[in-house]
Amino acid sequence: MLTERAQHAGALLDDGTFAVFGGVNRTGFVTTAERLTGNTWSAIGSIGITGNVMEAVTLGTGQVLVRADGSRQARLYDPESNSWSDAGVQSVTRSMPSMTLLANGKVLLAGGVSSGGVRETSAEIYDPRTRTWTMTGSMAMGRNAHAAVLMSDGRVLVASGFGGAGEVLGAEIYDPVAGTWSLAAPPLVPRHYASMNLLPDGRLLLAGGFTSAGVTNHAELYDPVANTWTATGSLIYPRNGTMGSPMAHATVLPSRKVLIAGGSDGARNAQAVAEVYDPATGTWSNSDAVTQARENGTANLLPSGEVLITGGFSSNPSLTFFANTDRYQPPVPVSTPAVLDPLPLLQRRGGVLTLTGTGFKGAGGTDIPRLELQRVENGFIYQIGFTSHSTTQFVSTPLPDLPAGLYMARLIVAGEPSTVAQLVRFTDPAGAPTGTAGELQIAVSWTAPADDRGNPPVGYEVTSNPASAGCTAVAPATQCTVSGLTAGTDYTFTVRAKHANGLGPESTSSPPVTPLAAPGPQTINFAPPAPHQFGTTYQPQATATSGLSVSFVVDSGPCVAQQPSGPITFAGVGSCTIRATQPGNAAYQAAPDVTHVLVVEQAMQTLRFNPLPPSTVQVGARYTPVVEGGASANPVIVTASGVTKQQRLMQKAAGDVCTLDAGTVTFGAEGTCTITATQNGNANYAPAQAQSYDITVTPAAVVTQPTPVPSLSQLALMLLSAAMAGLAAIGFRRKRLN
Repeated sequence: MLTERAQHAGALLDDGTFAVFGGVNRTGFVTTAERLTGNTWSAIGSIGITGNVMEAVTLGTGQVLVRADGSRQARLYDPESNSWSDAGVQSVTRSMPSMTLLANGKVLLAGGVSSGGVRETSAEIYDPRTRTWTMTGSMAMGRNAHAAVLMSDGRVLVASGFGGAGEVLGAEIYDPVAGTWSLAAPPLVPRHYASMNLLPDGRLLLAGGFTSAGVTNHAELYDPVANTWTATGSLIYPRNGTMGSPMAHATVLPSRKVLIAGGSDGARNAQAVAEVYDPATGTWSNSDAVTQARENGTANLLPSGEVLITGGFSSNPSLTFFANTDRYQPPVPVSTPAVLDPLPLLQRRGGVLTLTGTGFKGAGGTDIPRLELQRVENGFIYQIGFTSHSTTQFVSTPLPDLPAGLYMARLIVAGEPSTVAQLVRFTDPAGAPTGTAGELQIAVSWTAPADDRGNPPVGYEVTSNPASAGCTAVAPATQCTVSGLTAGTDYTFTVRAKHANGLGPESTSSPPVTPLAAPGPQTINFAPPAPHQFGTTYQPQATATSGLSVSFVVDSGPCVAQQPSGPITFAGVGSCTIRATQPGNAAYQAAPDVTHVLVVEQAMQTLRFNPLPPSTVQVGARYTPVVEGGASANPVIVTASGVTKQQRLMQKAAGDVCTLDAGTVTFGAEGTCTITATQNGNANYAPAQAQSYDITVTPAAVVTQPTPVPSLSQLALMLLSAAMAGLAAIGFRRKRLN
């Protein structure tokens, strides 16, 4: 490696590369991480936290959750972007707790020593969906440096550990469904810094570690069904702090045997020789010596079947930290192993697994191959049958409901595993999609995966069949529209969830959906309106070439449209913008709007005498005019004026022909009287045109009295008077002549 380190964490990544995180060396805490690709290590940045012991778990997202003693802050490493980010803050500071990936994709963090030096009974859960830590049920006994493994039934067994005053005597089981702990049978030999592995038969192997009597070579088996511990063959060498990750776990090999390497004895002498446990015989045997004897490093199974050992330290003759890495290679196969073609990482949960490649049958074509899936996090091996197989293809039976995690898929032919395992994860596909037809397009909707095993979708991809188009959506959206389709063609659709580490399995197909034909064009015929007066209404007339009804909208101005196509009334004088619109339907596109301006003018007012004035009246008569005005509500103003009949000889007015007082006209002299009515306008009405009528005023009628017959004496007087008048006239003319 680039840096010497021990008590660091190691994790296999989704692409088959391997990474180490943090640790310590002679200079102090190691703050960096490295990634092994092929045979080359490269730096992957600073972790951002430090501690004496580092733990790491690869999540369903492909990201690695990393935590350290003494820090509540956790960190996430993303292999895709080669970047670091915060992973939330733990509820409690813990030194040397256990960290276990659960079947649902969450992580259980249990026990450890708190910042106050107390052995914690508490536990908490990390949710990769929300990046949050939440407290869960507490254990009965506080402990640290204990062993913890996810069992085949989805529960977690924690065994022994250190309790401050010595080794913890008991074991407990965590139920993730209930969030509670229950006591299990105690190990025969309490210990800490021990190795514990889940064997392919469901039992757990607890080996080595530090006891009250010192470092031990004792090993025992836990049967979760019987809840009993049974001694098994002892290690050849006592050892604690063996090479393993997390927390000194040994490694379950593809052969189902268990490899344990490194560690140290009671005198802190590092063990150079590795050994292998055979569950069939319950015995240990020497395997091989590591190139450098050491303890407290990592040991991880690789897809090649090799075990990678990294770093560590030795105490004798002096404290030395190592950057060395070793590969343990299993025995060379007798026959030619099968070769598997690459597989998509994300496979359907509960579905079948189809493998392709070469050498899928043994000599003579008679050997029956079998599929084995080994969970990287706890090493458990699942054996899967087949529905069909040939020399180049293997189709499994439906898979069981496997716990969340990274799996190595191997094909076992003639007892030999395939040369390289293919890495897979399991998740539910997106829910079956449905489609809603539109114009040359279909809106596709679906549901999120029912169980993503801690690997939530970040988006979705929709594919059509025939494969002419598709669409994408960003989670949490579960709908998108596929455009550019052909009318009259049946389409089905499938959806694949996009996860942080790849595309999920394909959904089932949607029912067939046929997109609608593209609607045809249409236009609107709408003649410009003539000006209208206030107080009237305008009924717009427009037609669409489609024959569909046209609606009218007033965009501006003092007009009010009666929807959808009724008359338009006017609220005032001014210019109105009127728009004719037709939205279309399945057969026709929306028509382009047509807009015209309607001018609203002032309304005219008309005055009417009711009844009409008389044409002739006599002097002394009276007349009260009644005039009906316009709609402006302004008062009607009536005036009366006239010219008298002048005497022929004396140019002198005889008096007013007519006068208007309190609404009544009085005729006082002969002549012509003009009666005039006027009315002012306002904003919406023009002034009324004045209305005038001439009335001829004639003399008042003379009352005729009966003429009496004069007597003689009266007649004489009349003649005398006439004579006298004649004489006077003669005298007047004379005087004028002079």
